[in-house]
Amino acid sequence: MAAHRDLLRSQVPGATLNWQVSAGDELQALYSDPVAAVAATLLLVEAQIWYVGVGVGAVDTPLPTSVSEATGDGFVNARHAVDAAKASSWDTAVRGADSDTAAHQADALLSLLAAVRRRRTPTARQAATLADQGLTQQQIAEELGITQSSVSRRLSTALWQEEHAVRGVLVDLLEQADGQGHIHE
Repeated sequence: MAAHRDLLRSQVPGATLNWQVSAGDELQALYSDPVAAVAATLLLVEAQIWYVGVGVGAVDTPLPTSVSEATGDGFVNARHAVDAAKASSWDTAVRGADSDTAAHQADALLSLLAAVRRRRTPTARQAATLADQGLTQQQIAEELGITQSSVSRRLSTALWQEEHAVRGVLVDLLEQADGQGHIHE
């Protein structure tokens, strides 16, 4: 738990309320930046050991210093999302207001991205992780000790370009779903 918490804190900084262990076996954070929220979500998905629930909605202010003390519709939606993720074949869910079309669409899109992430081979995952860090294909090739064409094949196998296009749509949907600008995991 602590290792994953620390990994999320270092690889996806900028949480409004930082990652912490809650309820004994859960990790929770509050993000106002949907780009960071999506990055954290996909990092958890790739670990393949978490049920990942993303809640969108208002948060009671003033914010406390700890995410475990925070309240509001967004946190209620996050709890519903975790429960839905446990019942899902993809182990992920997004929840907002019941009538929120954008949240329902974000849920479907996150399921698709989760499936893509979970089906990556270890070598494709390795290349995609480096590409996510902003390395060029040539830099990835040098880092991995392989040819640039091998990197290209690995990224193609990982559906890396397609994922990045879809991630932007997921970010847009989360922004639409969340009127207050806070995303909860």
